[in-house]
Amino acid sequence: MMQNYLDEFSYKLNRKYFGQKLFDRLIIASIYPYWHDCG
Repeated sequence: MMQNYLDEFSYKLNRKYFGQKLFDRLIIASIYPYWHDCG
């Protein structure tokens, strides 16, 4: 139950502050660990 609340809060917070840039941040967050290990 608490995890659902935290997930919803995080989702709304991210949409409020990042808006259109959210997709860009998602891509960066998903490739950063792989890029960081290679470089």
